[in-house]
Amino acid sequence: MLMAGSIRRIVCAVVSLWFAVIPVLAQHDYQFDFEGKEVKEPTEEEQIARGDKLKVYTLNPNTGDLLRSHIDTAMLGFYNRVKAEGRSLAIGYLGNLNSPWESKMFFDRPLYHPQFMYMYGLHGMLIDPFRARFYDTKSPTTQVLYLRHGDNQTREEELRSTLALNIGKRINIGNDVDYIYSNGFYNSNKTKAISYRFFGSYRSDRYEAYAYVGNNYYLMTENGGITNDDYVIHPGNFANGTNEFVSTDIPVKFPGNNMFNSLRQGTARLTHRYNLGFYREGQTEYYEGNEFEAPHLIDTMVFVPVGSISHTFNYTKSRRRFKVKNPLDDSIYPNLFIKRLNDAGEVITLPNDTTRMEEYHNTLALSLREGFHRWAKFGLTAYLRLENRFYTLQDSVVGVPPTDREFSTYIGGEISRRGGKYLNFAADGELSVVGSDARAFKLRGRLSTAFDLLRRKTEMEAWGQLLNTRPGYFLRHHHGTVHWWDESFDFIQQLRLGGSLRLKDWGTTLTLQSATLKNYIYFDHTAFPQQVSSPIQVLEGRIAHAYRWGALGWEVEAAYQTSSNRTALPLPKLAAYGNLYLDFRLPSSTKVMRIQTGVDARIHSSYYAPYYEPAVQQFTTQQEIKVGGSFPLMNAYVNIHLKRSRFFFEMYNLAEAFMDSKRFSLVHTPYNPRGLRMGIAIDFNK
Repeated sequence: MLMAGSIRRIVCAVVSLWFAVIPVLAQHDYQFDFEGKEVKEPTEEEQIARGDKLKVYTLNPNTGDLLRSHIDTAMLGFYNRVKAEGRSLAIGYLGNLNSPWESKMFFDRPLYHPQFMYMYGLHGMLIDPFRARFYDTKSPTTQVLYLRHGDNQTREEELRSTLALNIGKRINIGNDVDYIYSNGFYNSNKTKAISYRFFGSYRSDRYEAYAYVGNNYYLMTENGGITNDDYVIHPGNFANGTNEFVSTDIPVKFPGNNMFNSLRQGTARLTHRYNLGFYREGQTEYYEGNEFEAPHLIDTMVFVPVGSISHTFNYTKSRRRFKVKNPLDDSIYPNLFIKRLNDAGEVITLPNDTTRMEEYHNTLALSLREGFHRWAKFGLTAYLRLENRFYTLQDSVVGVPPTDREFSTYIGGEISRRGGKYLNFAADGELSVVGSDARAFKLRGRLSTAFDLLRRKTEMEAWGQLLNTRPGYFLRHHHGTVHWWDESFDFIQQLRLGGSLRLKDWGTTLTLQSATLKNYIYFDHTAFPQQVSSPIQVLEGRIAHAYRWGALGWEVEAAYQTSSNRTALPLPKLAAYGNLYLDFRLPSSTKVMRIQTGVDARIHSSYYAPYYEPAVQQFTTQQEIKVGGSFPLMNAYVNIHLKRSRFFFEMYNLAEAFMDSKRFSLVHTPYNPRGLRMGIAIDFNK
């Protein structure tokens, strides 16, 4: 009776507070919208065995809820996940490992541009609050990854590491580092980058805290693409006698390492919450002896959280510089908005543009937790978020650059069920009630179920989103030497619907998605933003199949997509990927060495692919040159797993050995030529 009374008092207190903050319903200003889906545990075949010694989490950025995740220790497909082409079914990028990129599949792109739009081409490569991981480990763990491609002149290298360790049962600390240095396979295509994060967490029954600080730094030498596509299509026409023609000899638009873009982004985050609940008799896991042994269950008093109050603080500071060392030809950029003079008093095109942004987010959330009682079948959360942003633009005259400020207040709520066996769902929404983004809103829902169909395990999922978002500040305002605009764009509306059917025993997944876009913004061939008032319809159907028959395995994925406005939103109609491989263990190695060897290829239909404009760091449309349709990107590889090490060797772009090359990713932007890639990943978890 006493326990029941305490439960009622806690629930009444939480529910009263929850309804005091009415959960209305809109937009995140982060780069990605948050999916809020837990990652299911990988199978034993895919994962390096470590028992339950290591747990990995991400955090819901609004509610502070922990979502189970995992680190990548899967052997199959390792070579593919660590290269640019592995990010989507079809992508466009500048060839370099560290260069800006955009998926050619519409539904694989971010929902909208980030507030600091210059980071758009680096999405998925930056520290962000949606993918930042926190750890709980029984013993120190370290993962190290090293990648290499090319010779001394063109070499691409990446070194990535993660360290995490517990101090007692409640405290965890660690850091991530990702360092990339790439000379590039084309003239003036060098890039370097470093991203790092220091993180820590404290977890007790009543109080939890998660924090990190980190930085991203990217320096990209821009070449503007090659000047003549025949250097790639017919390289023999340009060979000089017996001298071998190499990709670094191809003329580019901006040669001589003359043009640079540098991006810096610092970020800090703190999420902490106080849990309301009670103790009751139960069992908990106790480890002893070998780390691979199953834990023992012992009787103890277990804390049951009923509700929680959380606060999240997020700070981001972004800076961009676009610089040219020597004056550009006036014909390249005919419009000059910031004029500079040389020693002779002549007007020259010599950009040195800087842009900055700072943003502060504070979120207060109140949650009623799922599963604390048999009738608590779902969780409820209400939150209030305050956003402050400060912008600094380039001015047309020398002096103190102008600074602008925006402030917005959002209220939102979420209802979710993630612990069900057959049915799970999540729905959330938010509305900007005060400030610059007033009237912006977001509604989103997702439903998943599992059942047996003809005695086969089957999963179904459906989702929908309705967005009304204000275009980011730098989409509306950009001040630079060769591009300058101040626009008052209308709010962007999006309605997205989708569903998937997964036949697990057959390894097959069918997906259908649609989107209706109103007031869509794109960059035209002059690299200025344009808004389309009429609705644009996008439809995609996709099938993926993966299966094993003994040592023989294959993966196939194909998609069809269409856009009702191919001028503003050009997309390849068809895209496909195939992978045929052998997966086996060497008998002489007492079966500790596992090998995957095979050939994969990807291709998409021809379409008017975009051009990358370095002056604004955006992908711009054009209607003159088509890319794709006749040349597959084919690779042969050997993937090896030996104890806690994974390594691979890949002959990249193998098709060039027996086909006429048309290896273009974007307009005037080719993939890298044929060459050997290699990489190794080591898991030092004890």
